[in-house]
Amino acid sequence: MGATSELLSNLFTAIQNNEKTNNLPAFINIDSSFIESPSFFPSFSDNIILEILEDVVASPQIIARIRNLKQRGFKFALDDFIFEPDRLKFLPYVDIVKIDISAISFENIKKSLPILQPYSLILLAEKVETEKEFEECLKLGFDLFQGYFFDKPEIVKGVEVSPSKQVALNLITELLREDITINEISTLISCDPRLVIKILLLVNSSYFSFSRKIENLREAIVMLGIKAVQQWVSLLLLASESESPLEIFRVLLSRAKALEAFAEIRAIKNKDDYFYLGLFSGLHALIGTDLETLLEKINLNKELKAALKGEENSIGNKLLIIKAIERFDFNLDKFNPKDVELLMQTYWQGAEWADELMDKLIKEI
Repeated sequence: MGATSELLSNLFTAIQNNEKTNNLPAFINIDSSFIESPSFFPSFSDNIILEILEDVVASPQIIARIRNLKQRGFKFALDDFIFEPDRLKFLPYVDIVKIDISAISFENIKKSLPILQPYSLILLAEKVETEKEFEECLKLGFDLFQGYFFDKPEIVKGVEVSPSKQVALNLITELLREDITINEISTLISCDPRLVIKILLLVNSSYFSFSRKIENLREAIVMLGIKAVQQWVSLLLLASESESPLEIFRVLLSRAKALEAFAEIRAIKNKDDYFYLGLFSGLHALIGTDLETLLEKINLNKELKAALKGEENSIGNKLLIIKAIERFDFNLDKFNPKDVELLMQTYWQGAEWADELMDKLIKEI
């Protein structure tokens, strides 16, 4: 237990000082042995939520220990809660209740929610896997959501893409041509006055640090560069046309940047393919149409299309690793361990970049 205590002490300190959390809470699972240990909990941090696992019994000793830690400033979450009577004893001492929506029906959740009203709690829905489930959780008053509903969007195979989304896809396809020129990019973007305004707002935003104001589209393209403009316009078009929750977009941005950073470190020539692999890995969720239909409408190389379909190839394997990391699924023995190690590092880079982009830039433009 001494070694464990030292390890956890170091973890607490790292979380307190780690910019990767962006001052957001970090959840740490705890079981009965940790709760009862006198040498655990070396210090407390506002950025740490201690998550009480589902197999922790609400014994008088455990409750007393949690009460004491709560008085010392620690914050707790109750994991996998499905309104079991024995676990109601935890409610006066927790800040967040995580309800597993896969283990209890929405009807029963609705009936049981009044039990939680006497307590000041944040409700977190776990295992949200479809947009329909996400919407049901919103109706019930959940505050936070955890799950992978962007990987299982409510789509209908073969549904025709709306005219506005089709225009966006056509524009993205044209912009991604390898031989495209500055003049052609300028002409394409000029067809959409809203997009011109967004590009000018982008290039003059606090995200960039150009010494003077950029006043016209061509100058903006020159300052950003063709590759950067291709990426930014793709981002802006998908963000503006999607009716899906913005959090889906945050995850896709994180994937895109993590994969691009991986390609840069490995000096892979087609690093742009890695960026678009991440960005387009949820294209079906953003547009609301099945992936097969969408891939017919957008001009991508065969390897990239195969990777987006989930096939295991040299580039697709990197996306599979990133998705596994997102799920905290580290059963990755079949992949190159050096790839796994590097992608675990770039995963955090991607998450930081996506957070900054979503929380600052998207709001500005």
